[in-house]
Amino acid sequence: MGKILCIGQSVLDITIPMDGPILENQKYQILKEFRCAGGPAFNSAYVCGKWGVDTSLLTKIGLNKNGSFLKKVMQEGQISLDFLIEDEKIQTPYSYIFTNQQNGARTLFNFPGKQKNVVFDFPDEEIDVILSDGHEPELTMKAIKKYPNAVSIADAGGYRECTMQVAKEVDYLVCSEYFASQHTGKEISPEKWGTCQEVFGEIEKINEKYVVITLGEKGLLYKDKGVLKHMPAYKVKAVDTTGAGDIFHGAFAYGIYKKLPYLDILKLSSMASAISVESLGGQPSIPALENVLVRLAYEKK
Repeated sequence: MGKILCIGQSVLDITIPMDGPILENQKYQILKEFRCAGGPAFNSAYVCGKWGVDTSLLTKIGLNKNGSFLKKVMQEGQISLDFLIEDEKIQTPYSYIFTNQQNGARTLFNFPGKQKNVVFDFPDEEIDVILSDGHEPELTMKAIKKYPNAVSIADAGGYRECTMQVAKEVDYLVCSEYFASQHTGKEISPEKWGTCQEVFGEIEKINEKYVVITLGEKGLLYKDKGVLKHMPAYKVKAVDTTGAGDIFHGAFAYGIYKKLPYLDILKLSSMASAISVESLGGQPSIPALENVLVRLAYEKK
């Protein structure tokens, strides 16, 4: 039996709940904070591990307190350490996340830290699915070459050169509205269907395979038998949207691994993402698979 390999960034998230949006020229007294593991690849890997799939995470962390914390959470989440890169010259990334509890919106300040190129020997393992968040393009390209039979997925949250490198090589490009708008220079809205068709077509040219564009609370765009369609988002009360996209991608990788029907994969991913915004933090808000399936069954009634 193969496994899922997630490649990319692991981060210590420091979440600060706010009663409203951050305003310029203001002073804020911070009375509490919430620390947890995070990062696109980390959260996605945690989803797959929590849902019972043999999962590894290829990520770089430092030999410091933050790195030790992330490693501990990986072990608790049943994530294999076979691909973990630890080095004293690496600074473990961290983020400050200010969450508006009125609507769940968040403002994120990421400190990627000093990274270094490393020589990594990939294990001779059977890998079925590769999910990359674009932060490690060289390692991603090597993984795709090393495991040619694996289905590859790009988590394209933001438009960066490194993300584009990965996006061009994968089987599934699952990108955010932000990425799509940056790439095309066009704003997307389901109410402007002509623009949606134009943007989707331009994104398809990147990898010329499968594309999904996530639109947050507006749902997502996908193609069914060559026809562009819109899937509305599930209605929830948002508390914190941190990690919602990462959780979507982790559930998507899980669905691909389980060879579920494409529409079922999108529904599963959408529901997992929706449930996650109902509570604080990224990794701690990852729902149990059983909870997601129950909520989906309820939606069918």
